[in-house]
Amino acid sequence: MSGSAMTVLVVYASRHGATAGIAARLARRMVDCGITAEARRVDAVATLDGYDAIVLGAPVYDQRWPPEAGQFVSAHAEALAARPLWLFSVGSFGDTKPLIGALTHREPRDIEALRATLRPREYRVFQGVVEKGQWPFWSRGLFHLFGGRLGDHRDWEQIEAWAEQIARELAPAATGADP
Repeated sequence: MSGSAMTVLVVYASRHGATAGIAARLARRMVDCGITAEARRVDAVATLDGYDAIVLGAPVYDQRWPPEAGQFVSAHAEALAARPLWLFSVGSFGDTKPLIGALTHREPRDIEALRATLRPREYRVFQGVVEKGQWPFWSRGLFHLFGGRLGDHRDWEQIEAWAEQIARELAPAATGADP
């Protein structure tokens, strides 16, 4: 760790932009809190050298992170486990209806194994975006039938509060003080 300035990489996989938006907001809020942070796609990161802490996130499709997220973890597992690390998934539509909410709130099947291997400080699931064009007609019909709602369900206050929490946890390390 550097003694004076923490550098955080918020690295993400994103298919339709919802996860990219969350990663950008996390990095921007950490910068607002005095932490050097940047958001980058997993396929744009060759090394974790130069980063003191990592926030890693990906969307959940078919109860899995996309392959590029898994490839990133495999390529950088040792470096990820050696740094302060936070994980997040974007896999909830934010629907509070009893049936559809339970059906759509899915986490990656292998998240517990990933958490055991990488030992992140925290793991969160954030609400995402459901756009009409991303679903086939029959799926949209079932989704609506069971009470699902299209739209952007990201909770920006919750996301920013998490970024602030991470910044507070890193602040003592940035100054060299004990937490």
